[in-house]
Amino acid sequence: MLLSTRIAVIVSLAFTLAFGALFVIGLQREALVAQPHTRIALTGQEALWREILEQETLRLVELKGRVEADEAFRGAMRDADLQSLRRLGTRLTREWLTSGEASDLQILDAQGQIVFAASALAEPPPLLDISTIGAILAGASPVGLRQVSADEFRTVAASRFQPWNGAPTVLAIGSDASRPLRSFAKAMEAESYLVGTRGRMVEGTAPDLWRDLALVLPQRVGTVQQASLGDRLYAVTAIPIADISAGSAGLLVTVQDATESLAALGRLTTLTVAIMAIVAILTAGGLYLYLRHSFAPLVRAVGILGALVRGDTSVSLTSRGDDEIGQIAAAITRLRRSLSAIDETRRQRELQRRRQERFVRRQMEALAETLEPGARDEVLSDLGRIVAASRAAPEGPEPDDAMSRLIREDDQLGPIAAVLQQMSARVVEQHRRLSELVARLREALVRETRLASLQQELAIARELQHSVLPADMAYRPTYAVKGVMESAQEVGGDFYDFFERPDGRLVFVIADVSGKGVPAAFFMAIARTLLKAIALFEGDPAVCVRQLNELLAVDNDRMMFVTLIFGVFDPATGKVELVNAGHLPPIRVAGDGSASMIETTGDMAVAVAETIDFTSRSLTLNPGEMLVLYTDGVTEAFDAAGDQFGEDRLMRCLERVGGQDPASVADQVIAMVRKFEEGVDQSDDITLLVVQRATQEVAQAALAAPAAAI
Repeated sequence: MLLSTRIAVIVSLAFTLAFGALFVIGLQREALVAQPHTRIALTGQEALWREILEQETLRLVELKGRVEADEAFRGAMRDADLQSLRRLGTRLTREWLTSGEASDLQILDAQGQIVFAASALAEPPPLLDISTIGAILAGASPVGLRQVSADEFRTVAASRFQPWNGAPTVLAIGSDASRPLRSFAKAMEAESYLVGTRGRMVEGTAPDLWRDLALVLPQRVGTVQQASLGDRLYAVTAIPIADISAGSAGLLVTVQDATESLAALGRLTTLTVAIMAIVAILTAGGLYLYLRHSFAPLVRAVGILGALVRGDTSVSLTSRGDDEIGQIAAAITRLRRSLSAIDETRRQRELQRRRQERFVRRQMEALAETLEPGARDEVLSDLGRIVAASRAAPEGPEPDDAMSRLIREDDQLGPIAAVLQQMSARVVEQHRRLSELVARLREALVRETRLASLQQELAIARELQHSVLPADMAYRPTYAVKGVMESAQEVGGDFYDFFERPDGRLVFVIADVSGKGVPAAFFMAIARTLLKAIALFEGDPAVCVRQLNELLAVDNDRMMFVTLIFGVFDPATGKVELVNAGHLPPIRVAGDGSASMIETTGDMAVAVAETIDFTSRSLTLNPGEMLVLYTDGVTEAFDAAGDQFGEDRLMRCLERVGGQDPASVADQVIAMVRKFEEGVDQSDDITLLVVQRATQEVAQAALAAPAAAI
């Protein structure tokens, strides 16, 4: 791009930026000028609304005073006579409700419950909330606007009233907010709306216009903005309105048709922008033409300099005067004399350069001997080609690779530099590979040391986890229990536990913590410890699980949870109380070997939420029957084909081994699962817990044995 063109572009951009800045400053000035008028408009509308609302509340205060002055109504309150209160309240409010002077009359207690209500609605919402009732009972008598529901605003006046059954009460009277809203719209000669704190229109004089405009207004601040609908322009004013409880009730929005004034302002703005654009275009065009004429001699001088660069010293530039063009002509003449001297100097330097090239080439050949065989052969081949090119031109077509083109264009110095660069890159690459190899060896040694230490620590953690599992219980004449757990990783998230309470009942639990590995193992240890501590002092299984859930759900930042079945078994009666917190249903195996699934309550898992009520289910194990509890590591074991072990296959396995003792049942089920997933890594922890009630013959023989010995 020519210098004259660049100057014209830069000046044009400067003009454009200046006009843009002036335009933005003008807009900001208009906004600043409009701010006082906006504040005045908002303040005036707010004052008008307060005056209208004050008139409405004064009327409600007068109606409330009539109710407070009615001795019969007050007497019915003192006597807590609800029937008389309804009759007298209906008499007092019939005329107001019919004429629309009021919409609600309510008497509320300190808890916000409605003691008495007279309303046009069958189930009116409370006019006051608990905090406002508390303020009234403390001596306040608030009046004002309140949003009683998502679709209703009320103008409310309230004060303390007669006690009801000895408890303090509040008398509140309300009217439909559309009354003051219509008065405000009439005074403003515009459409008006009451908008809730969530931006939803609750009351309005023209709901269809509001829906079509689809306005989105900021809450709790007064705003003035424009909106368009079709070919109409509207001025929208929004002022925040206070709630009777000193909070925010929403916005009072005024929508006024201002098409003519806003359209005129838009036309003026468009005209201003057009005039500024035309001035900028004319200025840039005139500047470009002037610069092009002024720089024409300089363009001719640049052309002559280009010819001298190509070696054409026959050109000349004549100029009259001492201006810049004459100075350039003198400089070109001096340049032409200097070119001849430079040619001679260049020939001498060329001879010296060739001697230096031969020296560098010999040194590079010696250095190439230190490279790897493949890289050394490539460097020597390139150097040989350079030497051959310098001695004689090769016969036949020349190769068209990069090195050959460099030899033809730059004689020897360029190719030698290229070969030197390749050699340097190969040396650096060779050194880098050696450094990476050393670093990898060091890193592998460190990782191997850390892996050995980690494996040792995980082995210790596995031993510790299995050490906290309960040992096999000593022989009991009335029942038998057996638990088995095989972790999928070094440590797991499954656990089981059982112990005998002082009253002889057996407490047992099986659980599965979400996730795997060390975090699940830690969470499992905490859950097991807490549950055992709770179960030692609490006999109701549902209460035990609920207390455990409350302890685990607090500060559960990792959002872990545990599914479990917690039960209490009474050997004397065979009664079992079970709580299923999101776990797989247990299986009941009868004495004849038949198995059936037990449908339990199916409550939510533990530690999901803090406040959860758990329920228990009771069942009775007949002599010889057993209860089998398991985790999903059993039913979700996979074989090589990707099929699951499943609940049906588990039931068939239990029916096959039914009638045996719990230890045999647990061992055989584990063996069947292992055989099923043969050749596939274990995907999850496998845990089983079997509780069996002894047969009558075994129990009687065991109980009679001490007596026979005596």
